[in-house]
Amino acid sequence: MERSTHIQRRDFLQLGVTGLAATQLATLPLAAAPARSGSFGRARSVIVMFCWGGMSHLDTFDMKPSAGSEIRGEFNPVSTRVPGIAITEHLPRMGQQIQHLAVVRSVHHQSADHRKAAYWSLTGHPPTNAIGGVVAPQLPSRKDWPSLGAQAAIALHEDRRYQQHKRVTRTRPDELPVVPESGIDWQQLRRFKEVSLSTDVLGPGRFPVGTFGLQDGYSNGHTVALIGMIGQAHAKSVPVTRLTDGPRIDCAAQVAGDGTAGDWGSDTHGRGGHLYLIGEGEPNSPHAGFGCHANKFITFDLDAVRQRHFEDTERDFVLTCRVGVNGAPQVAPTAAGQVGVWADGKRIALSQILQRDGRCQQLEVAVRAGDRYLTLAMLNGDSSTYFDDMAIRDVTLVEVSGELPARAEPDEPKVASQEMSEELAANLPRTISIPYPLADRGILNGQFGGFLGAQYDPVFVHPGRGQPFKGVSPTSGTIDLMPRGVSRRRLAERGLLLDGLNAGFSWASPEDLSSRVQASQNQGINMLLAPEVQSAFDLAREPKAVRQLYGDHVAGQSALLGRRLTDAGVALVTVNLSVGDLNGASGDNWDTHGNNFNRLKNDLLPPWDRAASALLTDLVQSGRIDDTLVVFLTEFGRTPRINGNAGRDHFPNCYTVLFAGAGTQGGVLLGKSDPTGSRPVEAPCTPADIHATVFHALGIPPHFQVYDQEDRPLVMCEGSPLPLF
Repeated sequence: MERSTHIQRRDFLQLGVTGLAATQLATLPLAAAPARSGSFGRARSVIVMFCWGGMSHLDTFDMKPSAGSEIRGEFNPVSTRVPGIAITEHLPRMGQQIQHLAVVRSVHHQSADHRKAAYWSLTGHPPTNAIGGVVAPQLPSRKDWPSLGAQAAIALHEDRRYQQHKRVTRTRPDELPVVPESGIDWQQLRRFKEVSLSTDVLGPGRFPVGTFGLQDGYSNGHTVALIGMIGQAHAKSVPVTRLTDGPRIDCAAQVAGDGTAGDWGSDTHGRGGHLYLIGEGEPNSPHAGFGCHANKFITFDLDAVRQRHFEDTERDFVLTCRVGVNGAPQVAPTAAGQVGVWADGKRIALSQILQRDGRCQQLEVAVRAGDRYLTLAMLNGDSSTYFDDMAIRDVTLVEVSGELPARAEPDEPKVASQEMSEELAANLPRTISIPYPLADRGILNGQFGGFLGAQYDPVFVHPGRGQPFKGVSPTSGTIDLMPRGVSRRRLAERGLLLDGLNAGFSWASPEDLSSRVQASQNQGINMLLAPEVQSAFDLAREPKAVRQLYGDHVAGQSALLGRRLTDAGVALVTVNLSVGDLNGASGDNWDTHGNNFNRLKNDLLPPWDRAASALLTDLVQSGRIDDTLVVFLTEFGRTPRINGNAGRDHFPNCYTVLFAGAGTQGGVLLGKSDPTGSRPVEAPCTPADIHATVFHALGIPPHFQVYDQEDRPLVMCEGSPLPLF
C-alpha cells in the first residue's frame, strides 16, 4: 500500500468524518482487483465462532482416554466419519461434520488471565505484561490493537477486492412469501354465488375472543368454529376450532407479545368506531368487513357454510378481500400488521406488512372443495405490540368452477442471486459482533477498533430471538433487532434508537465516547432505515427448514444471523457462543473451574453443537462453504489435571482451534499435544499464526501495514499461515 493513500484516509478521520459519511468514503468503487488463484484470497467472508471463558480441549477435540482418571475426565471419545479422529460423545452433530474440519491441536501462548488471553486471541498481538495470571483489568483504549474483524475490515476496504463479486442469498426484499395483488385469472373461471363472510355468515356485531391459546372464544355453533386470541407463548401451535383434535396454525413468525384488547368486530362494529381502511382513503363511515386488535383470528366451518349458504356445492371458492390498518379512533401513527389465511391449519396466504397510511393489499386466495376449516388471522407482523388495529374489508367467498392456480408454499422463499451493491455496503457496519459485548471485571479490550478509531468499532447486534444463555450479558451499545414492546419500524425512529445507543460503554473517556457513540448512532440508524440492510438482518426471510436447522437457542440464531450478514457483504462477523459476562465463572460460559463436566454436557456443548453443525451444514448445502471461512476460537484451554471442585482451570500452554471452508482441507489434524494435553509436541502455533491463516484466506498480503494514532507504521500480523489449504 502506498503511503500517500493511507495519509489521505487518516486526513478524513482527523477532519471528523464519521459514521455514514466515513463508511461511504470507504466504499467508493475502485478498479477491479486481479483474479485470485489457489487458496490465497479464496475466502470472501469469515465467521468467527468464539467461546468466551476457555473451552476445554481435553473434553472436546483433544481427548486423552489413555491418561489417568485425574486427567482424562468423565467423557468418552467417539469415532467420527474420519478414521483416526475421535471427539467427545457430547458433540454428536459435530461428529458428523468432522470431514469438513481442520483440527489444530497445538495452539499456545503465555497469558493465563481471561482478559489478556482473549486480547491475544482476538487481536493476534500479546497484551501488555502478557505473562502471568489474573491481574487488574486493562480496560479498552485507543492504544489497543484492533480486533481481528477491524483488521480485516481496514485491509479489505483498502483494496476492495471482495466487492467485485456476486453473492447468493436465500431471499430478496421483492421475494417475500406473500400473495400477489391479483393471483387469480378470473377470465378462466365461471362464477356462481357470492357470500359475504362478515355480513351474511357471521353477521354484524361484537364477538368475544376468549383467552389466549384457549378454545373458549365465540362460536355460533355452526358456521363459525371459533374466534380466538393468539399470544406469543403458544403462537407455534394455535388451536383454531373447539375440537381438541382439530387443526392448529403456526404464526410464530408474525406474532410478538401477548398484549391485545377488545372484541372481534364485524361490519359496522369496528373497534370503538366505524370500520374503514385509512390507506384506502375511505371515509369514517360504516363498511362491511372485520376489525380488531392484532393478534386475533376467526375460523369458519366450510362444511356448514356450504350447507347454509351455497346449497351444499362441491365447487371451489375464491376468497377475496382488502386488508390494511383500521381507522379506529386515535389509531397510532406506527400502527401496522399483517393478515394471514389458513386452510385446515396450512397457511395459504400472508399479506405484506400493512402500515397506517400505506397502501392496502388485495388478497385473492383459492379455497379448495376439500378444505374444511378456513382461518383468517390479524397479526402484528412487524413485531409491534402496540395494539395495532387491523381491518379485513369486503370479505367474500365466490363459488367458482375452472382451473385454479396451484397453491404456493409461502414458507419457502426462492433462492436468488443478489449483487452486493455499493448502497448496501455503504450502510452496513464494517465489523459486527453477535449477540453482545464480552466482559470480565469490565468490558473486554481487544474486541474494538483500538487505534484504528471508532469507525472500526463493531456494531453489537442481538438477533432478538432464541433461548438465552443463563447468566449476565452486557447490553450497552447493543442493537436488539426484536426488543420487547418496540417494533423494528418504531426502533428505527431516530429518538428511540439513539436512546438505546447513547448508553455507550463505561470504559470510554468523554471525548472518545462522543466519537464512538456518533459513529455507532449513524451505523445503527443506517442499518435500520435502509430497506436493503433490514433485509440482511431479517431472519424471517430464511426458509423455514433453514430456521429450524439452527434451533431455537440464541447460539443458533446468532450463527444464522452471522451467516446472513456475511452474505450481505460484511467481511468478518464474530459470533460469541456463551453468556457475555464471565461474572466469576457464573452462568453459561466456558470458564469451568467447578462442575466442569455437568456444565459442559448440560448447558454449553448442546447449543454449541447445534449452532456449529447447523452453520457448517448450511454452508455446505448452499455452496457457500467454498468461499466462507469458519474459525472456531477460544482464548485458551483448561488444565489437564482436574481440580478439587470437579473443574479445570485456565491453561494457555496448549489448546485447540478449528477451521472449515474456503479451501481448508477437511478431516485433517494439524499439530499434536503430549499424552496429557499439556504442551504441543508437533507443529506448535500461536494466535498470530491463526490470524495469519485468516488473512491468507481473505487475500490480505503478508506484512500488510496499519498506522497507529501516532501515525507509526505497524505490521498488522507477524504470524505465518498454517498449512491447511
